[in-house]
Amino acid sequence: MSSNLIAFPTLVGHHVAVTGNDPIEAALFEYLLAGNGLFVRAKRKEFSVCLPLSEQRISGLPDMPVGISWTRPGIPASLWELVLLHAQLKHTSTDFREEVYLIYWDKALEKWAWRPAGLENNRVSTIADDTLPEYADCCIELHTHPPGALHFSGADDRDELGKFRIFAILIDVHGKPKIRFRCGVYDHLVPIPAAWVGEMPKGIIDLNEIDAVVEKLP
Repeated sequence: MSSNLIAFPTLVGHHVAVTGNDPIEAALFEYLLAGNGLFVRAKRKEFSVCLPLSEQRISGLPDMPVGISWTRPGIPASLWELVLLHAQLKHTSTDFREEVYLIYWDKALEKWAWRPAGLENNRVSTIADDTLPEYADCCIELHTHPPGALHFSGADDRDELGKFRIFAILIDVHGKPKIRFRCGVYDHLVPIPAAWVGEMPKGIIDLNEIDAVVEKLP
């Protein structure tokens, strides 16, 4: 007797590495245990990610490549330069207010594009206008921070959990600009280096890269 039951996809997967190049099969994300640690993996049309949750080595399993695999070109330095310039001109250093930027793939122009999308902007917070059509297609969501606010805030964590996209903060736009990236994979927010995202212009400091160097110091 034939069955008319619909086979629903697995939303969250749990796998042990077999080949070191195992495909991502879960609809949302999956946990993968490999020789070089425990990873969370997911994919969307612009990229797939394999991000470490633990780097504890597991004997007898193959290693998995770590990082972001893009199906689009990396973000060019010129885009970040335009975002920085807009942030510098939108508000003065004495009247600083946070701003949100959406970075997305423009299907018509076949290139990366960006737009400001902040609502209720003030010195310490802002929110993205999620009614914009670009919000649904947003691949990277960046917002500015005032000088000295070098980390994502607790409010940022609450806003960004549950989404699958790259997040960034751009700090001290009127002084010595700094940037910090992380990738949100639903339940996880994992720091990533700027080099995984694309080319950064000279003069913008990657804080995650600085942190990685400091951690290696004796």
